[in-house]
Amino acid sequence: MTTEQASTPRTRYPRAQCEVSVALCTLNGSQWIEELLQSIAAQELLPDEIVIQDDCSEDDTVELIEKFADQAPFAIRLEVNQFRLGSTANFATALARCHGRFIALADQDDVWYPVKLRRLIDELELDPTVTMVFSDADLIGPDGQDLGQRLWDARLIGRTLRKRAVVPEELFARRALTTGCTMAVRRRAVAASLPFPEALENEAAPMRHDRWLSLVAASVGTVRALPDSLLGFRVHPDQETGVLVGAQLTHALGRAASAVFIAPVGQSNESHLARANQLEAAAERANEMGDFEEALTLEAIAAHHRSRVQTSGSVLDRLRCIAEGVRVGAYGWDRLGMVAVAGDTVRSVRPGRGAQCEPAMQREPALHSESAPEHQIEGN
Repeated sequence: MTTEQASTPRTRYPRAQCEVSVALCTLNGSQWIEELLQSIAAQELLPDEIVIQDDCSEDDTVELIEKFADQAPFAIRLEVNQFRLGSTANFATALARCHGRFIALADQDDVWYPVKLRRLIDELELDPTVTMVFSDADLIGPDGQDLGQRLWDARLIGRTLRKRAVVPEELFARRALTTGCTMAVRRRAVAASLPFPEALENEAAPMRHDRWLSLVAASVGTVRALPDSLLGFRVHPDQETGVLVGAQLTHALGRAASAVFIAPVGQSNESHLARANQLEAAAERANEMGDFEEALTLEAIAAHHRSRVQTSGSVLDRLRCIAEGVRVGAYGWDRLGMVAVAGDTVRSVRPGRGAQCEPAMQREPALHSESAPEHQIEGN
């Protein structure tokens, strides 16, 4: 869908028989799972069910869930995997089991504010063209103390998202903007996203469930970003994905910037090929959904990733390819894009590191460029 659809008048539609699911994946989450479940039970709008997929926890997570289920004000549908799937495949399994017309995602270590579910579901009900809505969050520490920072700002996406209520679909292809625990999704977007393609699990550059859902949701409707903070996002050493704050963030930014220049060519090639395969899978899904415009955008960005793969050829050929990418806006115009240009240039002129590539696909100027780990420092 294009961003122009955001101008459609927003009309309130009557609520059906709720049909709200929460998809929750757990793994050794006993330290905080009770606090999360109690915060969901305290919602102004209660879900009809929590669908829980446990990924072979070795602590008492399952026992705590079963204890909560005895007095929960909604259905608890718990399933324990026979073998460990990993977070992305585990969420795919949980989403496939959900019955709700609307599905909110939850992480085992967060705390939902009482208004969270109502605010997200109201946004979806106000406009049937909206297929996903996601919010900001407050960062909290292991013991629940407020860290005085918002999630969007910690992930360096605050200015980008606060400028637009409807997020352009191209942004999702270039950056990981959404965090699963902040989002609610309309069923048709979930149905279109399943099954998750195998390309998401590539170790060189994994794409997590929330980014995949965002790409697909943008192909079947529009995606809204709410600047309100609707939950406490817990920051702790054991979380699989998350954010860094303070000195940790500064250090990580330095490492990421350095990696652009010193990463081995083979490692860089694997990362770009992995991302290209993922975006091509998203383009194929967009074509199936009839959003040919987004499919072309995704294919163009995938082609740019392939153009950055260094194989054999002259340094001059590679530099010409980079210059063409800059000319058509394939790298984007922000700082991350310029760092990526510099990194590709350095790798191209290393002794014995010549390359050849296909010219960058002609396209509209890009908004942002990827160049860092998607769960901490946003980029291609």
